[in-house]
Amino acid sequence: MADLSISKLCVAVRTHTDYLPLTAFPDDLLPKQRVEAAIQEGIPLEHLIVVNPADSDRPELSDLALAAVGVPDDDQPLFLIRSGPLRDPMVTLLARMVLKFGWRGDDIGITHLDELGGTVGFELLDWAVPAEATVLICDEPVFADARVGTGRFATVSMRVHQGPGPLRVLDAGEGAPGPYPDVEWTFTGAGACDGWLDVHAALSAGDVADGDRILLHTKGPLREGWLLAQAVDAGGVELGAG
Repeated sequence: MADLSISKLCVAVRTHTDYLPLTAFPDDLLPKQRVEAAIQEGIPLEHLIVVNPADSDRPELSDLALAAVGVPDDDQPLFLIRSGPLRDPMVTLLARMVLKFGWRGDDIGITHLDELGGTVGFELLDWAVPAEATVLICDEPVFADARVGTGRFATVSMRVHQGPGPLRVLDAGEGAPGPYPDVEWTFTGAGACDGWLDVHAALSAGDVADGDRILLHTKGPLREGWLLAQAVDAGGVELGAG
């Protein structure tokens, strides 16, 4: 992997409540394997609810996350990593964001990574990022448990560049991570943003020391991926929240 680094890391998180019963959707709209995976994860079929795909009056989390990381002065590209069977994750949202924020650089949508957007997605960024880019990773779980009635939506925004920086991305891949005995921090979650939310929290608390190696392990219902990073200058990572 090329020498990618992260200089700014921002998060936007919200409790989502707008769900509909599974019966409100045609059988061919929702991927059968995703429905089966949600059931295997512990949600009984009779309690399975699905996020409402209709537009909401609330601000998009991606807007809040992009505002937090900021619009740069140059024409660097904007990458939106977002997957989901109910909405067009690349065209509609991305085009609207470009217009709203007056983005001057290229805009690229990356889809079909699902829960691996925050880990395996960096294999794509490895060759796609020029000198610098802004990256948004969106995680909006399609299914929730009606007995709980809510889900967690999250978007992570970051400034990524080639070359040395305060938080280096060392490697990433699909599948289970290999043994890394010199890792000081391991953050595991089921969603694309889970590991990055934990990294943001640890950096915000001042718990990460310079030189610490960080392993992000995403283990979703169908796919598994990982990313290895190193905090070169933990205090030098600019943090924000939307």
